[in-house]
Amino acid sequence: MADSGDTTGKKIDGRALRFAHRRPELLAAATEYVLDHGVHELSLRRAAEVLGVSHATLIRHFRTKDALISEVLEHIRADFEQRLLTEELRTVDSPAELLHAAWRHLCRPREQRQFLVLFELVAVAARGPERSRSRLVTDWLTVIERELDRYRWPAETASRTATFILAQVRGLQLDLLTTGDRARVDAAFEMTVQTLMREYADR
Repeated sequence: MADSGDTTGKKIDGRALRFAHRRPELLAAATEYVLDHGVHELSLRRAAEVLGVSHATLIRHFRTKDALISEVLEHIRADFEQRLLTEELRTVDSPAELLHAAWRHLCRPREQRQFLVLFELVAVAARGPERSRSRLVTDWLTVIERELDRYRWPAETASRTATFILAQVRGLQLDLLTTGDRARVDAAFEMTVQTLMREYADR
């Protein structure tokens, strides 16, 4: 009879192995579910029902609701990097073009869902341990700083600049989702780009 454990002595859950190939698919589907329904009343049992898997399967893959949310956030960030920064925008000639293209992308209704989830999480995380909320900022700062480095932005101001960009994008998205005034918000974003480009020209 086959051993139920691996060479380290850890027991292998045969059911988990059976569904291992479905994990990326489950994470993508769970991400869409969270983006559509938010996190305030998120239930793994209800999510599993909608996704067409058992509650036990979802727990086996993601353990807890907080763990699922954490993986969903990482999936959103990684997807942004892959689809926008890696595939769509590697041919742009300037950081201004990159900023404009990223802003247009993030203003699509489908993409704006991530900001609704973000604002929900910030409201909850602000009352929790610092560690639980820091990745909502730091993971995205890393993405922005990487792009600044690609355009040879001065290293000594990269962190400050990344913070400014992230704050502007999120603040303006909050305004846009609240008011729907795209023309005014776009004008404010253009001011942000112009401010950054003046600093870029003086680097």
